Amino acid sequence: MESAPSEHTRAMARALERAASRGGWLATPEVAVDYRGPVDVCFLPFGDAGRDRPALATLASVVARQPGREACEDAERSLSFAELWRAVGHLAAAIRDSGLDGPVGILLGNRVDYPVAVLACLAAGRISVLLDASFPESRNEALLRLTGVRLVIAAGDDGANLGVARLPIAAAFTSGEPAAAPDPAALGLDETAFVLCTSGSTGEPKAIAYSQRGVLHQVRALIDALHLSERDRFLLVTSGAAIAGLFSLFTMLSGCTLHLLPLSRLGFGGLRRALTTRPVTVLRASPSLLRSIAVLPGAREMLAGLRAVRASGEPLLRADVEMLSRLLPTGCVILNGYGSTEVPGAAWFCRPEDQQDPVRTAAGVLDPETEAMIVDVDGQPCPPGETGELLIRSRYAALGEWREGGLTAGRLVPDPADPGLRIYRTGDLARLTPDGAFVVLGRMDRMVKVNGQRVELAEVETELRRSPEVAQAAVVADTRAGRVILRAFVVATDGCADGLAGRLREATRRALPGFMQPGTIEVLKGLPLLPGGKLDERGLLALGV
Repeated sequence: MESAPSEHTRAMARALERAASRGGWLATPEVAVDYRGPVDVCFLPFGDAGRDRPALATLASVVARQPGREACEDAERSLSFAELWRAVGHLAAAIRDSGLDGPVGILLGNRVDYPVAVLACLAAGRISVLLDASFPESRNEALLRLTGVRLVIAAGDDGANLGVARLPIAAAFTSGEPAAAPDPAALGLDETAFVLCTSGSTGEPKAIAYSQRGVLHQVRALIDALHLSERDRFLLVTSGAAIAGLFSLFTMLSGCTLHLLPLSRLGFGGLRRALTTRPVTVLRASPSLLRSIAVLPGAREMLAGLRAVRASGEPLLRADVEMLSRLLPTGCVILNGYGSTEVPGAAWFCRPEDQQDPVRTAAGVLDPETEAMIVDVDGQPCPPGETGELLIRSRYAALGEWREGGLTAGRLVPDPADPGLRIYRTGDLARLTPDGAFVVLGRMDRMVKVNGQRVELAEVETELRRSPEVAQAAVVADTRAGRVILRAFVVATDGCADGLAGRLREATRRALPGFMQPGTIEVLKGLPLLPGGKLDERGLLALGV
């Protein structure tokens, strides 16, 4: 007997009925952001009120309510909410006193300094350009030119050779009270407040501009989906210079403690200490990093205090959910998120029994007040079940791109019917499943074809992971002289490295058609990761070249 439709399936059916009158745009279904998520976890909803209120005003209320509670911590420093507030006031005054106008660059690592600097720029009424001190100096220099920054907040000697004025972060930690409290109204909710720098499709970086309200809209979804409160410790291993890191910095507005970890500097030893010596309840990490954690000795004990995992930045596979479900404590939820730097996307509390795709976890249902359309090559809406390019529109998307000291539309196009809505062509292939969930299949511009046959790299990776001898697997497409070679890289479980490549070659030969079989299989001690925990595909391609 067929089971009754789920809540999100019924809600998506109603949304599909309305789409015809909305030009094919599918609006967010009436499903709560915590649907399938935490139960019996009390919290204070952030809601529309939090989104439509300056971040510093919300922070001021948290400071008044719990001044002595820990706000943020790294391996070297801890700040209470009262200390955080004072540091923001001191640094905001130093920014105003610098005599330099324009955007302020934040050239710091993933430490408590970062949220202090971001909040201080808001308090000083200045746009913050989010940089990462661990990036090569040449890249940061190019980003400063792109964004027109004349002043950077830095620690130690960082930025000394970049040709701009430097404001030491030590100015935030001056003794005594600041001359004036942080001003919540110094920067309007809908003005450009943050500039995030990403890799562009042309090979040149691009700078994406966000307003406070746009960021707080997504912070609202994060806080309300996970039921964040003062009882939580949120561990962030992604730099504040990334969109996921920026959103996570503002989880402190729920009253929770933010624990910042510079993974590239402290490594997995630092991650183990952070998870086991402090009561971490929520972990935000990329799927690549979660896979790395899962194969560490004592992984179950490391994750024992968690009640929620937020995966983002890369596709989360069904195999990942099955693996994590065996390690995480009973009742711990896994929230998968899909989005881009430019726009909100979709989210889904995933479970091992979900069946929307044989390889991937569903991206889920649309974020609050987000609309989407899947279109074919002619730009016409695809019916449910068919694959096409995913378009997203929202009034809480990025404002546009920041170039040469000013705001331009970039790839975000105002909707002709409502200029407050901004449309973004994601470049991702997606389909809507019969049960009403979005599945994102990968990048259009990275579609891999071998001998004329389309290959899903995630499917090849999944086949490699079926071996109990394989702890991790990654497959990349190496194109040389017009020929595509699939290169597979695996990490062996303990004691299984000898002869593993040959056994896997035989296993894939039995399980996969010829065009899907890796041309090379290499066994590594570990997969290379970027500073934020994502897989370093360029690093893999460079191996053996």
